[in-house]
Amino acid sequence: MNREMVARMQYKKVRIRPIARRIEPTGRELPPMDDCWQIETASKENLKLVNPRSSHILTLGVDHIKEYMTDPAGGSDGFLVLKSQVIMKGSGVHVEPLAHGGPRRTILG
Repeated sequence: MNREMVARMQYKKVRIRPIARRIEPTGRELPPMDDCWQIETASKENLKLVNPRSSHILTLGVDHIKEYMTDPAGGSDGFLVLKSQVIMKGSGVHVEPLAHGGPRRTILG
């Protein structure tokens, strides 16, 4: 991913791919929601993403970004295609690397 382009992405509304996994504090997985995330800050090193619906905040290194694509349907400014899976569990959020380019299922306790 072009670091110069990433640094200019502040304030964009993006949908992430793969869609973030949502886990209850009990460990039960919830159905996916295709949220728009607001890029609050952007630099050549990282992005700070905020999910307005859930209030989750995630700082993501540029090395987690595979590519940026426009959203032809116009539901957002574009898609942020990641090399990692975003996992929202309770009020926390973290990322796990994808295995072989596809979503990786892990047991979260």
